[in-house]
Amino acid sequence: MITFAEYNARLCNKDLQEYFQHLLLKRLERPQDDSVKDVIAELQGVVLPGHLNGKTVIELREQNKIAEDLAQQGKIKESIAVLQQILTVYSEHYFAFYTFGVIAFEQGNYTEALDCFKQAFEYNPFFTDAILRIFDCSVCTGSTSDVSEFLSKALTLQPNDPELLETKRHLENGTYPERLAKYINPPEKESDLKQELLKLKNMLENGNSSEALEKLKVLTCK
Repeated sequence: MITFAEYNARLCNKDLQEYFQHLLLKRLERPQDDSVKDVIAELQGVVLPGHLNGKTVIELREQNKIAEDLAQQGKIKESIAVLQQILTVYSEHYFAFYTFGVIAFEQGNYTEALDCFKQAFEYNPFFTDAILRIFDCSVCTGSTSDVSEFLSKALTLQPNDPELLETKRHLENGTYPERLAKYINPPEKESDLKQELLKLKNMLENGNSSEALEKLKVLTCK
């Protein structure tokens, strides 16, 4: 596993293009290693384009981690204050917008969260987690029609990324990952039929009319 100490040393004193290509291969070998994914995103989002020097990149990353921890502790105002400080230093900090989105998502403000995740992706199209969250928000709001455009852009840059490919399969099949179950299917709020209708709606919005017709036949025969 790549340590941030190793990465920080590289960040401050050498060209990272070769390292970036190495990480893309590691991403395929270790799809569950979030540190690899995060470093790829940071390299492409702020380091390689030369937007910030190494010291500032590290400082803003650490501040964003503080904001995440505060949000998890329920200290939302304090978290937002830290994120605003980050954006004062660098107004296009993709991870700050992402953290804003996570806060909104956990509060059930899916439309607001979606806007934040779209902004994060706009500033860094290599940020895989932004696409995953765009998909999550779209499923929770009941409309996934815009996801294909963002997903296609992401796959153009990382065509073999395992999480992007998994998201594509969910989008095509009208399904969703397990992480969303507690948001879109609380037992007291949604029936099994409503789940099936949501899947059917997603299929139609993504042009899978033949598959949607087959599912409709199954539903009407139950």
